[in-house]
Amino acid sequence: WGCFDEFNRLSQDQLSAVSNQIHMILVAIKEKNDSVHLLGNDVKVNANAGIFVTLNPASKDYKGRSELPANLKALFRPIAMSKPDNVCIADVTLLADGFSEGKILSQKLVLAFSKLQQLLSKQRHYDWGLRALKAVLRTACKMLRSAAQ
Repeated sequence: WGCFDEFNRLSQDQLSAVSNQIHMILVAIKEKNDSVHLLGNDVKVNANAGIFVTLNPASKDYKGRSELPANLKALFRPIAMSKPDNVCIADVTLLADGFSEGKILSQKLVLAFSKLQQLLSKQRHYDWGLRALKAVLRTACKMLRSAAQ
């Protein structure tokens, strides 16, 4: 399995090279081959493999992103993503790292992020999204591990 985040940050020549390799892997899976020849090496192929990519829109708000070439788009099935459930994500993260009151803490943390986003001025350097929430959660989990030692 492979999951490539923000795949469309690659340059056009990199996307083209990766497109050829992905195509070769998919053909090998379709033809039920045991291996595929990539970059001078024979690589075993698992018929249950999956290749996933995430993209952000190519727009002025997302600098450095490009549209995928048509031959690469044809290799993937697009799906739409909805807004993530930040409380659930925070709860699972906290519980997985040893917090006993993950649900309550996650609700309070997400509420604080929401209130800060509403109250503070709209400036580019303020980030109240999932990436910032995950950074806070990582820090909290690291602090809990340190305190336990």
